[in-house]
Amino acid sequence: MSVHGILSDIQFLLSGVPQGLVLGPLVFIMYKRPLGIIVQRYGVKYHLYADNIQLYISLDPNNELDFSSSLKNLEYCSADIRLWITQNILKLNDNTRYIKYLVSTHYVKTLNTLALQMGVSSITANGSVTNLGAIFDQCINIYEHVTSVCRAAYYHLKNAHCI
Repeated sequence: MSVHGILSDIQFLLSGVPQGLVLGPLVFIMYKRPLGIIVQRYGVKYHLYADNIQLYISLDPNNELDFSSSLKNLEYCSADIRLWITQNILKLNDNTRYIKYLVSTHYVKTLNTLALQMGVSSITANGSVTNLGAIFDQCINIYEHVTSVCRAAYYHLKNAHCI
């Protein structure tokens, strides 16, 4: 890098992507591409966004064998992801992992009691989660999201009024 004609020292990276690099987001996406290959090996659907990965599976609560094997498959997939992350000198943020079931109101109580084993911890379903700024609950009801947006709007309008 050059600032006012002065060059910085050359640094060789063994892993990761330097912060502030113009092509950083693209390089990071290429760097973590193997995650998609790992997830596809288990037949799990996924979504990569910036430094996040979301895993999706479809479950049939009426088919106990398929249900439990799908959950086990997701556990094995997450274990392989954890291994890849460790091998590639990245850090997995255990505080941002959660499970979200999107179901009819009939199955909500049944699924909320299930837990998924991820590494050494067990994760249970949350009541609602935020995904790209939108709040989702189990039944895809937008009440909580609308309430949150109205609360934020009221806060900003009240501050604007004070100015």
